[in-house]
Amino acid sequence: MKYLESAIDQPEAYIIPIGDCHIGDRAFGKRGLKLLQGYLDWVKEHKNARIFLNGDIFNCASRNSKTSPFETDSDEYQRAIDIFKPYASQIIGANDGNHEARMFDEFGVSPLAFFCRELSIPYCKYSAVVRLMVGKRNTQGYREDYYLYFHHTTGGGGSLGSKLNRVVKLRDIVEGIDVYVGSHNHTLITAPQEVYYPTQHGVQKRQIWHVDAGSFLEYEDTYAEKGMLPPSKLGSPRLRFDSKKHDVHVSI
Repeated sequence: MKYLESAIDQPEAYIIPIGDCHIGDRAFGKRGLKLLQGYLDWVKEHKNARIFLNGDIFNCASRNSKTSPFETDSDEYQRAIDIFKPYASQIIGANDGNHEARMFDEFGVSPLAFFCRELSIPYCKYSAVVRLMVGKRNTQGYREDYYLYFHHTTGGGGSLGSKLNRVVKLRDIVEGIDVYVGSHNHTLITAPQEVYYPTQHGVQKRQIWHVDAGSFLEYEDTYAEKGMLPPSKLGSPRLRFDSKKHDVHVSI
C-alpha cells in the first residue's frame, strides 16, 4: 500500500479514476478510445483535475486468458504510453489490476511498473491511499483534507449489489476514508453512506462514498456478450471535492 499526497490550490478539485481500459483488447475499440480521450482532454483543460489509474490499463492476454493473445494488439505498451503521456503531470499514481498481475505471476514483473517509470508517476502496485488537499491555505486554514483509497479489487458477481460489495469490503482494510474506489467489475456504480464517529465534542456524522469506476470496453461481439455478462455504461466517474466545506460529489 502506497501513501500519496496531492494539493490543489483551487476552490474545488476533481479526480477522475480510470481503469479497465484493457488497451490491446479488440473490445477497446474506437468508441472506447474516443470516450477515454474525452476524459483525458477534460482533465487537461482543468488545472484543478487529476487522474488515478486503477488497474487493467493493459490487456496482457495469454493462452490461458478469456481473450486470446492472437486477438490482441501486440503494441499495447507503446499505445498506452502514447495515450497517457501527454497527461502525466496530472496523474497522481497507478495500481496494478488482475491483467497486469498475469505477467507478474508468470515473470515477476508488471508492465505497469515500466509504464509508470516512463511517465514519471508513482507505481503503487496493489493499492494506494491518497490525501487530497483542496483550497488555498490562509489565516483561517482555508483548506479541506480528503482521503481516498484505490484498489482494483477482486471477485464480484452478476448483480450490481455483489459488484459494489467488493468496494464496500475495502472499508475492512483502511478506516477514515472519504471515497473508496474499486474497479475490475467494468460497471459504473456509486453509493453514499452516512456513518457516525466519536469525537471529543460528542458523536458526529459524516458521509462516505463507495465507487466502482467503470470501463472502456465495448460489448458487441466480445467475450462479455459471449459469456452472458450484462452490458454496462462505458466511462469513468467524476469525483468533486469542495474547499469551503467537507463535501464530496460523485457524477457517473
